[in-house]
Amino acid sequence: MTWRITDPAHLLGAIRVSLAQGAAFLTGRVAPYGPIAREQNVSYVYKATWGMYASGVDHALIARLLDWTEREALRPNGDFYFPSEPPEYKDLQRVYRPMTFGKVAAWIGHPIIRKPVVLDRILQYWHKPSGGCFHYIGDDPKRVEEQPTLGTLNTSFFGHLMVALDMREQAVSAGDWMRHWVELNRPHAAEGRLYSQVTPDGRLVTDVGPGERIGKVVDRYHPQQEGWQLGTTMAYLVVLYEAMRTRWNYDEKRARPYLDAAIELLDFESTAALDTYLWPSKCKVAWGAGELLRVLVGHGLGSEELIETAYRVAERVAVFTFLDNQLPTGGWAPMHYPLDSDIPEVHFSYKPLKGTVHVPPEPIPGSKTIFLPAEEITGEFLGEMKSVEQGVAAWLAK
Repeated sequence: MTWRITDPAHLLGAIRVSLAQGAAFLTGRVAPYGPIAREQNVSYVYKATWGMYASGVDHALIARLLDWTEREALRPNGDFYFPSEPPEYKDLQRVYRPMTFGKVAAWIGHPIIRKPVVLDRILQYWHKPSGGCFHYIGDDPKRVEEQPTLGTLNTSFFGHLMVALDMREQAVSAGDWMRHWVELNRPHAAEGRLYSQVTPDGRLVTDVGPGERIGKVVDRYHPQQEGWQLGTTMAYLVVLYEAMRTRWNYDEKRARPYLDAAIELLDFESTAALDTYLWPSKCKVAWGAGELLRVLVGHGLGSEELIETAYRVAERVAVFTFLDNQLPTGGWAPMHYPLDSDIPEVHFSYKPLKGTVHVPPEPIPGSKTIFLPAEEITGEFLGEMKSVEQGVAAWLAK
């Protein structure tokens, strides 16, 4: 109890206010009043649909955004992008974006994600021998260009989409890849770090060159790093465990290793330095810890200490990454996402002071960053914060 920062009921109320404010921000940014479904960039839409769904926005508006995306951004090969988008959007995030709005489409019954050209194309990104998912495979569906590494981001989002579509084989395969990632990292986690990338033949990439730390390593103490790596893995392993137990009739012995792998990641995260929670990329840790809290409570699993740990981790992201950083507009600041750990932009602070953030509001020419607009950041934070809300609510109702 002494480790809590907030009273859970107080936190729950604040999260619900935050969700409502974020929903108002996003709906107010839809065309013609803002860039969502206006700008020729899928990044203004894909996470906005997730945040809108999580915060209770009318599904008709979400469907309108999906209609626009299908009409304007669907390419003949089944991918979604605008030819005018720079490569950091249309290539680095090629399948990540449709998998994100695709799960929302599945939840609300929108047909975009079940179009054969779309679903067949997404399945081409799946590396069936390992269970992982590539981020990019070229443009020709007849010639898949396999990449040198696979990672947690696209594999976890592929898994979430497969669960949403009730595609069991692919969902479990993605979970097997993620369990393997946890196992490969086990000796390194004991030393306080996780490596992010795995080769298609199953080897962990541990060579880290100059400027590569941001994309290859997560540790317990660097304030600016990809904390989402373990958060997205934790979230998917928990969701998969629940689907296996409640929807697909797997027994506990078969399903439990996925949950146990998520708990390993929670143990690692629970020792992270407090200032690691001040940077936006901690966001998916809330998703993982929130899902874990909800499932542990809902299924009567875990000790009081484990449940308390899940709460404390979720609480820290909710308070420091989300609530403290939300702006008076109801949204969050855009982010200049670093692709090199040695550039000055790594040290931008996203902590508001007197309601303002000292970060350039537009892309920086020539910067080794991806500009993530406020609409994208807000959509993601709302989607992940919803998991904390559900987890805390389940705990309080116990």
